[in-house]
Amino acid sequence: MARIPREIVETVRDRTDLVEVVQRHVSLQRKGGSWVGLCPFHQERTPSFHVVPNKGFYHCFGCGASGDAFRFLMELEGLGFAEAVRELAGPAGVDLRTEDLSDAERARLRRRATLYDALDETVRWYASNLRTTADGASAHAYLRDRGLTDETIQAFGLGWAPDRWQGLLDHLRDRGIGPELAVEAGLARVREGSDGAYDAFRGRVIVPIRDERGRTIALGGRILAGDGPKYINSPETSLYRKSGVLYGLDVARRAIEQRGRAILVEGYFDVISMHQAGFPETIATCGTALTGEHAERLRRLTRRVIVVTDADEAGMRAAERALPLLERAHIAAFRLQIPDAKDPDELVRERGAEAMEALLAESRPLLGWVASRLLHQHGFTAAGKEAARDALVELLGGVTPAQATELARELRLPEKEVLDWARAHAPSRGAAVEATPAQVPAAGWKPSREAVHLLWLAVHRLDPAGDALRALAPTMLDGPVRPAFARLLDGEAPASVQADAEDPGVRRTLAAVLARTSLYEPTQAGPAVAELAATVARIQADSQTLRMQDRTADAIRAGDRDTASTLRDRLAVLARERATLDDAERGLQSVRRAAAAHRPDALERLDTATADVLQAARVLSEAASVTPADDP
Repeated sequence: MARIPREIVETVRDRTDLVEVVQRHVSLQRKGGSWVGLCPFHQERTPSFHVVPNKGFYHCFGCGASGDAFRFLMELEGLGFAEAVRELAGPAGVDLRTEDLSDAERARLRRRATLYDALDETVRWYASNLRTTADGASAHAYLRDRGLTDETIQAFGLGWAPDRWQGLLDHLRDRGIGPELAVEAGLARVREGSDGAYDAFRGRVIVPIRDERGRTIALGGRILAGDGPKYINSPETSLYRKSGVLYGLDVARRAIEQRGRAILVEGYFDVISMHQAGFPETIATCGTALTGEHAERLRRLTRRVIVVTDADEAGMRAAERALPLLERAHIAAFRLQIPDAKDPDELVRERGAEAMEALLAESRPLLGWVASRLLHQHGFTAAGKEAARDALVELLGGVTPAQATELARELRLPEKEVLDWARAHAPSRGAAVEATPAQVPAAGWKPSREAVHLLWLAVHRLDPAGDALRALAPTMLDGPVRPAFARLLDGEAPASVQADAEDPGVRRTLAAVLARTSLYEPTQAGPAVAELAATVARIQADSQTLRMQDRTADAIRAGDRDTASTLRDRLAVLARERATLDDAERGLQSVRRAAAAHRPDALERLDTATADVLQAARVLSEAASVTPADDP
């Protein structure tokens, strides 16, 4: 079955900015030569997820997740390999030869691309209707009356769906997009009892819903007149799952990272108005309550979320239901209730950004707000306080001591009493969150310290250490790691070598090596290889010496003098070669001390001393690596 040629895959990998790809989902901070953030693949409080841009690789030291840009998209977005390559090929400026794919892969990629194409063409047409048609003019006036500028309208891609049954379908058909595809994209609906279809959005202001890359995946529509629900959304499709999409996140992500907070509101126009008012960190769910997947997406970007819901009962219940989800994601959650039953859109339009900023500064911890709400519901009697406490336990699934301190203040109970009660109710929720260990790794090659360091040098210091690494005896890095080591020495991309490794131990080791950016300075690389080779050779010689000493003793006991004599000769050779290696390494250490003292002749002698150690280590390793079948 045909596949994308390796050279095309490597070109896409080389041209892809892995940091940019990962930052669509994870907030990263530069740390030396790598970028660090909270792992998107498991829950953690302390960042252990490392992205190494110059190697095009990521690795989590907590759960072991690792790979290149393709693997990241495959794991996080559920794409197949060919889809991941295609996703990155366009931005990388690489022409993907789809004729090299299998028929099934080609059809799947074409179908996915066509869905995006249908949605993009739809958004363009609706936006054009808003600007150029007579009925669109009233919708445009409505948006301007809501205080939106033309720049904001254009930035969010707002449009107008005319009140016609097949206006969009006719337009798409003229562009070669049939009704079946429009139905699959959620743009049209099938007529009951017939093969026909009709536009899903009619007589509505259109709000494009985009994924984190800014691609339209669904639509929202607000009615301006007539019967029907105020808002409707696209149905879920192969591109759109509302439980995982946060409206506005494509444009809010960078602001969330920079400001260290996200503002979670309820409506599309709340998001749009807040962005225009200077709060670009604002996002919203898409017609659904907050989910665990939403909280997980936010966790990767920030540890502080301010929940802004309406002051009616539905809004307060939504804020209450968000508490356990945000707590489990280790997000510091706060609650802002706007006075006079206004929503964020109304507030910033009527009172301005300064009023909103003042309210945001006064937002209170969501845990305390929920506790106070429950206390008011159950009453301020002793029984009421206990009922409120128990309701909160059920909501959270247990409490931690820190939460208990907050509850004592809100429930007006002695802190010790709440702490004792908290200990009696083990924080099963917290334990479950913390107990997300890495999967037990599969068996495979187990590296020594020296092997790990030699691989690190092959990955990160190939230029200064390449000659020294090629001088190693083949027996020093043998077994399943040898093919990967050889490919590294040939200059192949380390991420590609790691992805192709068949042995799970080799893959794990290379993942950790790729993620570790500091170990040896370039000037230390060559001598480091020599010293590591010397250590490996000695270990091999010691092991062989013990084996031959045992066999010599057995031969003497059996009266086999010839075998004993041959073994003694081999032991003498090992001892002699080991002494040669010891002398060479002492010479290298002497030269290195001279180089550290900046003696002018030391640098000239360093290469020679390094080569002497490598040669002596190679000879000793080969002498020590005689197979049992070669023994007398």
